[in-house]
Amino acid sequence: MLDILSLAHGPYLVLAGLLLFTLFPVAQWVVSTLRPRSFPPGPPVIPGLGNLLQIPTQKPYLKFHTWAKQYGDLISLKTGTGNLVVINNPKIVHELFVKRGAIYSNRPVSHVNTKHIWYGPEDKAAAILQYDEYYRRWRKCFQYILSTAGIKRILPLLEAESSKLCYKFLDDEAPYKESVRNWVLGLPLIATSGRRLEDMPPGYASDFFQTQEDFLKLLVPGAAPPVDVFPILAYVPEFLAKWKSEARRLRGLFNEDAWRFVTDGRKQYAQIQENPDSVRFEGLIAKILREQSSPETTKGDRHFTDLELGYLAQAVVGATVDTTTAAFETLMCCFAAFPHVLKRAQEEVDRLAGDKPPTGELVGDLVYLKACISEVLRWRPVAASAVPHTLATDDRFGDYVFPKGTTFIANAWTIHRNENEYERPEEFDPERFVKNPYGFRTDNNPASQEKLDSSGRRALYTFGSGRRQCPGEQFAFTSTTLAASKLIWAFDVLPPLEGVDLSIESGYEDGLLSRPKDPRVVFKLRSETRRGALAQDTARLEAIAMEMLG
Repeated sequence: MLDILSLAHGPYLVLAGLLLFTLFPVAQWVVSTLRPRSFPPGPPVIPGLGNLLQIPTQKPYLKFHTWAKQYGDLISLKTGTGNLVVINNPKIVHELFVKRGAIYSNRPVSHVNTKHIWYGPEDKAAAILQYDEYYRRWRKCFQYILSTAGIKRILPLLEAESSKLCYKFLDDEAPYKESVRNWVLGLPLIATSGRRLEDMPPGYASDFFQTQEDFLKLLVPGAAPPVDVFPILAYVPEFLAKWKSEARRLRGLFNEDAWRFVTDGRKQYAQIQENPDSVRFEGLIAKILREQSSPETTKGDRHFTDLELGYLAQAVVGATVDTTTAAFETLMCCFAAFPHVLKRAQEEVDRLAGDKPPTGELVGDLVYLKACISEVLRWRPVAASAVPHTLATDDRFGDYVFPKGTTFIANAWTIHRNENEYERPEEFDPERFVKNPYGFRTDNNPASQEKLDSSGRRALYTFGSGRRQCPGEQFAFTSTTLAASKLIWAFDVLPPLEGVDLSIESGYEDGLLSRPKDPRVVFKLRSETRRGALAQDTARLEAIAMEMLG
């Protein structure tokens, strides 16, 4: 007994304490990577890692689709100690993101974004905003240009930019990708700052898109260490962590761009103050500056700072540029790959527009063309897994209990491929949206249509759902319809010599957005008469744009 007591006060006790001190947090870590009993089913976890090694870094939505067939409407995954739930049923999306939107509308906190790119008090970038009073006020501002009334206000300018894009393609040597990108970027620039792309510094467009691509690359799994999963990696010095240098560089570029937006907006505001009749379209920034300077503005309201205004404008650009570019490129590739679809769309445009290019007033009547765009967004959704939501507080759904901080993804890829709702969902068939506004099978019970209209069911989940739904959806849809209608009125859309690859596995990029790797198509003028009519249309709309912008 004496020997045992002496051991208790000796080095063995110290060793035992050290082991306990070391092993206890390790054991805690391992347990936290296991699936909670109250969670939905999912693939088996690896202790200490969860499902990290099973989630593909490229096109994860394809794996989610496979798992959906095995595990059902809800799939739970462990991202290390984190919780991820993939939703494959639109009714559950509506219940959580819409009905319970007050607690399901936050965004995951990214160490890279919040600690290395946007960490200042005025760095109100869209990627880091949580669902709070500032966000609600911030989003409300978008209605000025992204709502139905806002789009009607800016429609002549959108039409002018679309006609200018078509006119460029009269030149066989016009660079396709660059021309499309310039068109897409020009739209939100006008809407926010009242400035056109040709008024920007040389190389602005290429620099902008390069920054966007570099930022998206940084967010792709593998580009930066999984700091959010293994926080200790945040302490690796910058000379050993190139991603930190890249994040710092991007921070400078994003700040520079935000200041440029607000500077241009202030120029338009000053122009309007000096001569109110000189401008017929007031950009978003000028409109907010006018309201904030008005004596009628409630004193208790907090004004946006200049940098906050710059980031607000940047969010509008981000909400429209990437989605519109990807959707437009896929649409043109589909026209080139499916000649019968192009022919029918051209017949509709020709019937409505006659011998002149279609105008903005015809957008609502282009039923088949809009069905083509809807089918593009269903068949090849731009954001196949949408943007994740994070739970603000503990919640229960049925038999499942979700802890605060759980991340949720509405899996648009799987929702858009439900064979009970869509006939031959793997095929590209715009006709489905002509027959049914949701694209559903026509053998469904007609009585259920009214239930769908009142249930909150969306026709498309590409742009997200609920209170974090992309505000640029209607803007992107209208812009794409305008440009596409003018293009197919003037041109036939043909595949290049090497053909068009629309396979999701080989023809689409592996990044966060789903877009063609090679979007090139060939535009062949339908007649010389249409060349002249397009030139006249472009000149007419350019004069209107100059008058509206002063």
